[in-house]
Amino acid sequence: MFSLQKLLGKDDKFFALLEASADEARRSVEALNRVLKSPQTTPSLSEFHQSKETDRKITDEINEALVNTFVSQLEKDDIEVLSASLYKIPKTVEKVAERMIIASPVLKGVDFSRHVVLMDSATQRVLEMVKLLRKLGSVKLEEAKEINGHLQQIEAEADKLILELLADLYSGKHETTRVLALKDLYELLEKVIDRCRDAGNIVTHIVLKNS
Repeated sequence: MFSLQKLLGKDDKFFALLEASADEARRSVEALNRVLKSPQTTPSLSEFHQSKETDRKITDEINEALVNTFVSQLEKDDIEVLSASLYKIPKTVEKVAERMIIASPVLKGVDFSRHVVLMDSATQRVLEMVKLLRKLGSVKLEEAKEINGHLQQIEAEADKLILELLADLYSGKHETTRVLALKDLYELLEKVIDRCRDAGNIVTHIVLKNS
């Protein structure tokens, strides 16, 4: 039966796929946070690789659907940009896990609790924002801006945190190997939050265009 609802994009498969991608990004961060709470334990890379590969498959499915689907509430370019942005989150998380494995001998006693809180909050905000897309046309721009504002605040807190941590690293009380390893790790952790901020900005732009 002909479906006017599908023609208007109300049964839009891209909403579900983008939400699945955002959810996978959050899962990867949840896995990373479990590791960060016990930095003395060397993580297994398989879980993070699997999460990245799952999100890559979702991204591939989105790209295939873009070729075969002619009707969507979302513009093709917006779907591509947001999909790519979401995929970068688990991809960056996997890099963090790789560095933690390499640097495990010097991570004893490192406190990542503030990173855990920030990344958990950031991925939660991203998932909330992606779910807003289902309400395009009715969702208020202020709602998207409010959630994105929280993301911007989280990113600002992450910037302050890395400056504080770098100041400690460069204080002269740490061995060179530890300084180099932690600097690399801190920068990658900040990049995870930057990826979340980027995704939030893209969603806000999409809502703005459709408001």
